[in-house]
Amino acid sequence: MAATEKQKQSLYFPDETLREIMKESIRLDRSLSWTVQQAWRVARAQVQSFPAADRRDEAAREPRVSPVREPQASSERVADFDRRRPSAQVREFLRGKFDRELTS
Repeated sequence: MAATEKQKQSLYFPDETLREIMKESIRLDRSLSWTVQQAWRVARAQVQSFPAADRRDEAAREPRVSPVREPQASSERVADFDRRRPSAQVREFLRGKFDRELTS
């Protein structure tokens, strides 16, 4: 198997869409990530056929790369982590998710 470069990314889906992806992942006995990647591979050509919002500079567009940040000291990372709290929307989404067994 060829080594692939991995990058962590957060994606946000409407509740019903996420439930459908979760059900398919369970049915296929695969991860959510794998399921979404396969869906993209299947749908890529169709998505690429959608008209772009601004075609003038479409050829010149490059993916944006975020600048490299200086590493933080360990105590700064811990302080940043302690300040971050999930939003009310995230807490509501997670409520009850791990209290019961997922079944299809």
